[in-house]
Amino acid sequence: MESALVESVANDMLRLSYYSEGCSGRTIGYYLHVTDAHKDGNVQRDRLWSFPSAGKIENDWRKWGFAQVIIGYALSLVASLLGLTIVYGVTNYQNWDDLPMWAVSLVGFPQQFVLGLTVVFAASKFGGDLKRDFLLQMGKNDMRLGLLSGVAAQLILVPLVTYPFVWLFDVDVDRISEPARNLSDRATSPFGVVALIITVGILAPLVEELFFRGLLYGSLRKRNNLLTSEKAIVRFSIVISSIIFSAIHFQLLLFPALFVVGMLFASLYERKGRLAPAIWAHVGFNATTLFSLLVID
Repeated sequence: MESALVESVANDMLRLSYYSEGCSGRTIGYYLHVTDAHKDGNVQRDRLWSFPSAGKIENDWRKWGFAQVIIGYALSLVASLLGLTIVYGVTNYQNWDDLPMWAVSLVGFPQQFVLGLTVVFAASKFGGDLKRDFLLQMGKNDMRLGLLSGVAAQLILVPLVTYPFVWLFDVDVDRISEPARNLSDRATSPFGVVALIITVGILAPLVEELFFRGLLYGSLRKRNNLLTSEKAIVRFSIVISSIIFSAIHFQLLLFPALFVVGMLFASLYERKGRLAPAIWAHVGFNATTLFSLLVID
């Protein structure tokens, strides 16, 4: 005998479970209960998926976690080294400092590809799909909200965090922007400028949000059983994922700013229940840097 059961698990969240005779229930998915349906009686599919309760939940369909994060990131580093080896092998360049922007993009693309592929594989093999597992969906105001948040973070939030750090440790201000400036200085041709825009302005925001907010933050958010409060679990996950996000960039002077920006992106993801605002905020953040380096300077 087979049956289905719909249960209320938190606020407007419903859990759909499948039961068969002699077997325990299997959770099919979590849905947001929508009451303001359209006039034609249909509810848009985009409005169905939302965050499950924070912390461990019974019969969670999302089996991915820290193993996929660690393995995926390690493989991305290997892919980057292979990309560098190939670039050295097919060009006359043998020194990293001499590589033009298009070559740097070729080196970085394998790493970004592997990080993105890790998220896709984790969702398809150990979960449901990108939309259900990582809320890769977009609302009508997500682009505007994200871009404005990213630009504001670059122009307001970063200086507020960085300048006290600079003053406290007597750091040369030019050293803060040195990594980004070194990257833009490699774009000495139109092709290099296009490569810089694609790599920094498009691929990096999409891939990094999928990996660090979707997979990493999602793993922390759903596996935490040390804290009993959902709010505490969410805040803890935001802080830890942001620390890792900023540390992964290997820029000590930029650590405070990247940490705060990571918290902003994760908070947008959590509050809106969609990854799109975080992606667009990342795009706006990086685009502001590109505009400053390529146009103003």
